[in-house]
Amino acid sequence: MAKKLKQLISEAEKFLSSYDATTAGGAGGDQSRLADLLSYMERWLPYFQHERLIHLIVTVLFALSMLIVFGVFVLSGELYMLPLLGLIVVLLVPYIVHYFHLENGVQKLYDLIDEFYKRKE
Repeated sequence: MAKKLKQLISEAEKFLSSYDATTAGGAGGDQSRLADLLSYMERWLPYFQHERLIHLIVTVLFALSMLIVFGVFVLSGELYMLPLLGLIVVLLVPYIVHYFHLENGVQKLYDLIDEFYKRKE
């Protein structure tokens, strides 16, 4: 899903950089392509939002489990909790990185959709 998001953002940015508003009003080609791309982006937006929500939930649950395991380790002092804590941290870091990129990508998609609407008018 992250690959699809990057591809969509790249395609939209490439279109916006080559879009000429002065000729688009008279020629239907650019205006039609703008409308098609805008429709395509709006169709994919709910999927990206859903993906972002799911990853937020998973990331928060992993963070809570890390805090619980860390708390048990601190209170009990048992060393057998360290491998579990290490495993959770190893899994949590990629989730945080992935969620960071997903969140920023969706925010960028919002900005691009706004820019498309400005150019459409």
